Amino acid sequence: MKRVLVALLVIVLLVSSSAVAVSAKPDKPGRPEKLDQVIFVHPVAPDKPGKPDNPGKPPKEEEPKDNTYYELWGGYLAETASYYINPDVSLVTAGDPIAAVNDAVEAWDAETAAELFNYADTTIKNWYAEDGENTVSWVKFVPPRYIAFVVIWYDSETMIIWEFDIVFNTFKEWGIDPDGEGPIVIDAFDIQNIATHEFGHPAGLDDLYDEIYSELTMYGYSKQGETKKCSLEIGDETGAQVLYGTP
Repeated sequence: MKRVLVALLVIVLLVSSSAVAVSAKPDKPGRPEKLDQVIFVHPVAPDKPGKPDNPGKPPKEEEPKDNTYYELWGGYLAETASYYINPDVSLVTAGDPIAAVNDAVEAWDAETAAELFNYADTTIKNWYAEDGENTVSWVKFVPPRYIAFVVIWYDSETMIIWEFDIVFNTFKEWGIDPDGEGPIVIDAFDIQNIATHEFGHPAGLDDLYDEIYSELTMYGYSKQGETKKCSLEIGDETGAQVLYGTP
């Protein structure tokens, strides 16, 4: 499990001069004074370990994929979460990053009885801070093997999620597949693909790392050019519907 507390995660901002961190105390009716924090990191898929099979041996049988599984990490949204996007993505090869993120969000909203997320506006914020706003931004940070991470603030007694920030790593190149999940493969990380996975965490779903779950949106590794996470599989849908109902 790659879910870690912020105190245990070493993520260093490299472009601090451009970072906008708002430290004002959030003031929202019912919000607890102190919230717990959890971070989900999204690493690049590792190379498969082990040596190739010896010549002449029959190929290994691959374990069947399971597209029906899901795990919940415990938190959930008690109301629609409005979010802000920093659209300054200098490495996007083509397309509209705001539209790509909104399309990712719609994948979750379309499968639940509740409207989980709502796009509010753009923002200049490009890091994370407990400031009362849910934001999506791009900035360079280390370790560079992390594609993105999500910080979530929640009440440990009720498990209600009060705030989240999603940060994409500009150590990676970002793009938008021109034909959705079609045959064209871009030489970059697809924004919609990664964003769909990241929004699964404030929706309440946990990462999955066993190879048999690799076709699910909540599979915790991704590769450059990948687009299969743009659409949800049965397990992703079921997990969200357990929390928010069926549309």
